[in-house]
Amino acid sequence: MAEENTPQEANEQSAKSGGGGGMLPALLVILLMPVISFAMFKFLFLPEIAKHVPEPAAEDHHEEIDPSKIQVESGEKILVEFPALIVNISGVSMTRFLSVNFTIESQNPDIQDKVDQYEMEMKDLAITVLRHLTLADLERPNIMDTVRNQLKQGFDQVLQPPMVDEIYFTQFVVQ
Repeated sequence: MAEENTPQEANEQSAKSGGGGGMLPALLVILLMPVISFAMFKFLFLPEIAKHVPEPAAEDHHEEIDPSKIQVESGEKILVEFPALIVNISGVSMTRFLSVNFTIESQNPDIQDKVDQYEMEMKDLAITVLRHLTLADLERPNIMDTVRNQLKQGFDQVLQPPMVDEIYFTQFVVQ
């Protein structure tokens, strides 16, 4: 019988207390968190960040700008036709080949001179990229995008500063 009275007494005590005592800590947390966050940021994080930021240089000191390193881009796009390339496809005993024509697009007005200057290096790079393709590679649906990206990255490394904006294939034929 003593066991039966215990649950009833617990229910009566919780009903008398009102049950709202648990809200006070939650309200304090909600109200004090923004204040604590602001204080932590201002007094702890900001001084640490300031330690790692270099001090501004004196106003008297100006660095000399090398005009040869400045890349001037005009608003118009310049197209440079690249010579046609024919390469053997890898892994088919030299019985199949790939014929490719493409155009290089750039906004840099010096692109034609740079391509003429580095034509041999660019042609070698393009042949190297194309020769490593297999017949299985050429059957993939996105192979032209892959080749385009490889050529663009390679040409940008050769031309320095990078100036190739896009490469457009005018012919991409496997025979």
